[in-house]
Amino acid sequence: MSDLPGDLVEEILSRVPATSLKRLGSTCKRWSGLFKDRRFTEKHFCKAAKQSLVLTLKESSVFLASVSLNAASPISIEVKVPLSLKEVGIDNIFHCNGLLLCNTSKDDRIVVWNPCLGETRWIQIKPDYQGYSEFALGHDNNNKLCPAYKIMRRHQPYDGQFGVFEIYELSSDSWRVLDGGSLDWFIYTSGVSLKGNAYWLSCDRKDDSEFLTSFDFSRERFKRLCLPPTFQSCCRICLSVVREEQLSVLHQNCNTSKMEIWLTNKIDTEAALWTKFFTVDLHTHNPFSFFIDEEKKVVVCCNTAGKAYTIDKYCTESSLVVTTELSWIPCIYSYVPSLVQIPAKKKSKERNLSIEMTK
Repeated sequence: MSDLPGDLVEEILSRVPATSLKRLGSTCKRWSGLFKDRRFTEKHFCKAAKQSLVLTLKESSVFLASVSLNAASPISIEVKVPLSLKEVGIDNIFHCNGLLLCNTSKDDRIVVWNPCLGETRWIQIKPDYQGYSEFALGHDNNNKLCPAYKIMRRHQPYDGQFGVFEIYELSSDSWRVLDGGSLDWFIYTSGVSLKGNAYWLSCDRKDDSEFLTSFDFSRERFKRLCLPPTFQSCCRICLSVVREEQLSVLHQNCNTSKMEIWLTNKIDTEAALWTKFFTVDLHTHNPFSFFIDEEKKVVVCCNTAGKAYTIDKYCTESSLVVTTELSWIPCIYSYVPSLVQIPAKKKSKERNLSIEMTK
């Protein structure tokens, strides 16, 4: 490739998965420098083949997991590579563009972490003794090549009163209160990120109606979006993301065994259009995490009883849905590694925690 024009080499490399580029960086100084160029890393995330891996949260640690996706045999979820920070236990993770935002209950800090690059950035937060806090990571979409990454913190008092929202900008290392007024709804699930914006399932405080909430990190505002039209109030709903390209939602009717999974064919912070992926009869309670492997047309769903289900889109009769008992309650995430760099804090020395991201 040394004889090719530099622009063509960059275009080719921008389409190679991140884990492969990481290994290539050690063989060529020129490429190593390119892979650290923020303009290239953002371009790479947009164009590269989405190498979707599976992360699982187990015993306050994050692991790279190997999941068997053969719907004809019992599922196995094998934790392989420990990714967790040794200093603290992790309660929850939120990921955006290959960056993990981790929060804990034992430390007044959160950490932004890119496991593929081994970069971390610790952020001090104020203790929340009168309630609990949840965090979301996203970015401003006004500059596509160099997006400004932000963290949103939601303070929710234990007494059920209206929460307070704060914004942290990684570029300025500063917190500020989001002036959004009192919201007439509350968030009841963990969120997901898609194209730099955050999404949650929410419920109206007055009539208990359920809907999708988006948060636009560019304009810093919330918006109500519709869920698929067949959803009923007596149900269990959870969210997932497919290869950083589509939002997916699982709907379990509590009165029947009917489970539906829907995908967005168009979504932004203003509207969502849904297409049904499939329907299956599945006797389970409280599904709370799932992911979709589009290539194999298989869904893996886990519930709060420590059971995992493998469902084949083209063989969705209940007799062919395979159930497996697990030794823990797995929270699973579909995760796409990236070369996106964490904006550095001035004069900070972050510990390098690099891992080998392999299946």
